[in-house]
Amino acid sequence: MCGICGVFNYRAGLPADERLVSAMTAAMTHRGPDDDGFHVDGPVGLGVRRLSIIDLEGGAQPIGNEDGTVTVVQNGEIYNYRELRTELEGHGHVFRTRSDTETIVHAYEQWGVDGLARLNGMYGIAIRDDRTKTLVVARDPFGVKPLYYWDDGSTLLFGSEVRAILCSPQVRRDVDPEALEEYVALTYVAAPRTAFEGIGKLLPGHALVYDASGGTTRRFHRMIPDHDEASSSDDELVLELREAIATAIRRQMVADVPVGAMLSGGIDSATVAAIMTEVVDGPIDTFTVGFGAGFPEDELDEARETARRLGARHHEVVISAHEYADFLPESIWHLEEPVATTSTLAFHRVSMLAREHVKVVLTGQGADEAFAGYPRYLGERYGHLYRALPRRVRDRVVVPLVDRLPRNERLKRGVRSLGTQGVAARMRRVHQVLDDRYLAALLREPSRNGRGDGFSIWEGDVDGLGGVDAMTYVDARTSLADNLLLYGDKMSMAVSLEARVPFLDLTLMRLVESLPARLKIDRLTQKAILKRAITPWVPREVIARKKIGFATPVDTWLRGVLRGEVEERLLSEGSACRTYFQAETVRRMLSEHAEGRHDHKRALFALLTFEIWHEQFIAPTRWQPAAVR
Repeated sequence: MCGICGVFNYRAGLPADERLVSAMTAAMTHRGPDDDGFHVDGPVGLGVRRLSIIDLEGGAQPIGNEDGTVTVVQNGEIYNYRELRTELEGHGHVFRTRSDTETIVHAYEQWGVDGLARLNGMYGIAIRDDRTKTLVVARDPFGVKPLYYWDDGSTLLFGSEVRAILCSPQVRRDVDPEALEEYVALTYVAAPRTAFEGIGKLLPGHALVYDASGGTTRRFHRMIPDHDEASSSDDELVLELREAIATAIRRQMVADVPVGAMLSGGIDSATVAAIMTEVVDGPIDTFTVGFGAGFPEDELDEARETARRLGARHHEVVISAHEYADFLPESIWHLEEPVATTSTLAFHRVSMLAREHVKVVLTGQGADEAFAGYPRYLGERYGHLYRALPRRVRDRVVVPLVDRLPRNERLKRGVRSLGTQGVAARMRRVHQVLDDRYLAALLREPSRNGRGDGFSIWEGDVDGLGGVDAMTYVDARTSLADNLLLYGDKMSMAVSLEARVPFLDLTLMRLVESLPARLKIDRLTQKAILKRAITPWVPREVIARKKIGFATPVDTWLRGVLRGEVEERLLSEGSACRTYFQAETVRRMLSEHAEGRHDHKRALFALLTFEIWHEQFIAPTRWQPAAVR
């Protein structure tokens, strides 16, 4: 795990500024405190910070080929590097290290950009090819690792983090108005946009390919679901899935440093931890975060019980309301993008705990998208029954009845989306945390070109698929990549911890996305085939436990102990919220939430996150977390 960055003065060919490359690299020291490395040659400058995981002694970067004409820097891990190495040695390539990064060098030599599709891993990669004077910058197929870029028409800057790009005095700090509208609707900004005007985020499975004439975006990985229901029986598919899950978890345990597991009370992390226990000698370390007494959705007890069953060395941290408020600015500083998911800070705190004991953790992230675990997929599975009702019944009876409910915004979003024709349109509605009325009342200046959402980019991939298949496919490449995986990367790397996601193993996902929706949702049972596959590792009472998810008590806090602090911050004179949003609408939302008339917690948390982010990055007050100061 590392942080990479670079400069390419592609148009004029001016020498890359070594001081800029050095500053960009230093800005990401937390991503790789073990080592740094540079390759500055003519118009190209590459930098890397290394967190040593594999080949601790010999894996220093950058890494080149035999004659030095191809140079690579990488952030992430390639899990199938041993198999690829054997194949490449058969083609005559000579390896000097045991590093997974060197595999990328020779794969590119052998197959060019197409060789990236052979990599099973999570990564951000930069490849300099002196033979063709080309620079290739690539992001893994599910976007586990972020990669940002900026191009003014003559110079390309890129980095694993935005702060590397902001080291250049040429880069302005402005809010993208179209991204802002998307953000307040969805609570995150999907690739290829970011909240910074002019700074882009590379799409999963895509690469930038630059030479002296400029750059193009090229898609190197495409995995379209292929449902061949006649090829295997359901029982055979369960066995195939069981083996694929075990193989993926074993594959992602490859490391020359200690590996632990993030543990909740659910089946995804329990499966990961149980299989890890079979692989290692002795107990594994497990880590959980909670919010203590008075929060009914806390999973501390369930996680403790799972750890006890596995004989794990269990560690946990409990966060109070005031600790949450005090620590939030530091989490947002490391996020760099406004991502308003309330579990972000909790993941930051549990990552801090884990880093005291291990250097790598495995998580259960990605399973809900892969196996249709969220309520929205159940709605999509049976939504045709609702749409079969006469329109007058839906519009005059059901919708008004639901709208009159004092809270439960998830139900309201669900009803709005279920009545919408077209899978793509339903995806947009179900993810939108503010309905169009509030959105119009909140924004001072709606974007002229309309709001984006990232979904339309992937629509061509899912033409002809059923609703559940289409929704899980797109979610895995949008809301997962640019929300959950993004904060997972940023919060873990803030403390120099590598977080791996074995459920997004390419071989496993190729199988899972080929499974028909009826195996993922069996009547009212979600993740049905996964629950059948994991019975050798997870007790039935755990499998039958009601899904909670990574819940937080932010709703209660916003209505109680933190209400005054949040209101003051959002509505104070000169606040960013007063600049970009209608203050009266913000005040009304705060009041409605506190009085229990509506549940605005996600929208209010989005506004609070934006306010803090704006202070730190757009109109900076030179705030930095204590560790950096």
